[in-house]
Amino acid sequence: MKRIAIFKTNIQQQNQADEVFITLTSILPSSRINFDLEDSDKILRVEDPDVDPDIIISVVQGLGFLCKSMPDKICKDPTNSADEMRTFWDSSFIEHEAMWGFQATNSAILAKDLFLGKDIKDILVPGIGYGRNAQVFMENNIKVTGIEISQAAIALAREHYSPDLEILHGSVTDMPFNDHLYDGIFCYGLVYLLNPDQRKKMINDCFNQLKPGGWMVFSVISVNSPNYGKGRKVRKDTFEVGKGAQVFFYDTNAVREEFGNYGLLDFFEIDEQTNAATHKPSFRFIIIKCKKEVEF
Repeated sequence: MKRIAIFKTNIQQQNQADEVFITLTSILPSSRINFDLEDSDKILRVEDPDVDPDIIISVVQGLGFLCKSMPDKICKDPTNSADEMRTFWDSSFIEHEAMWGFQATNSAILAKDLFLGKDIKDILVPGIGYGRNAQVFMENNIKVTGIEISQAAIALAREHYSPDLEILHGSVTDMPFNDHLYDGIFCYGLVYLLNPDQRKKMINDCFNQLKPGGWMVFSVISVNSPNYGKGRKVRKDTFEVGKGAQVFFYDTNAVREEFGNYGLLDFFEIDEQTNAATHKPSFRFIIIKCKKEVEF
């Protein structure tokens, strides 16, 4: 059984990470070691069936860097179960709260413009998080219903946006939560955090909850994004980042394969801003537009 140990560090530069990597691999030649310096905790990840966190900490501290084990993140290979995702997101929102700021994403603004042009008044937002993308719809008189796995995120959404915001608590892998049909569906990110079977089910479930003539917009990370290839490779175009999340990066073939049977009409790449305070380069996302045709 593989074990993955996660450590919080204060390593800031790639040359510092390289120094630690060389030293650790000389001591632990059979271990797989990588860093995520884009994470706020400057994550060091060590994969080894017999990993000993005390040895890692001693070596890294001996090189002059902070190193703190995150014992709740020492785990076997993740399966993206609902319980694992709930634990991951609850701990993330509790620790970092509004971690992406309050400005709506470019993807949400584009979706809002589409929905207004199509006179869409009632939408579902799977993975609504703490609501930063919901506000742009609500202020344009579009009713929003969210789905969110994290109770901590739901509390933040109701605190910052509206105590009456309707959010269904649960994992998107357990959709549907009701039999309501929506005019539109907007999903930012999220689907790329699921494994292949989960992605297929979620896209199908979303399409099934569209009214005839309804639109759904997904925004997914692209293989052309600068963070592609960062972290441990899990499978094709899928990498483990941060504290254990798996990210699937889409190319044009993946978009056509996964959305082609669900009214796919258009897709294109955009730059998606990150938190301005981090000064990180923009990510590349793909906007995917689908329409459920009216049957006669």
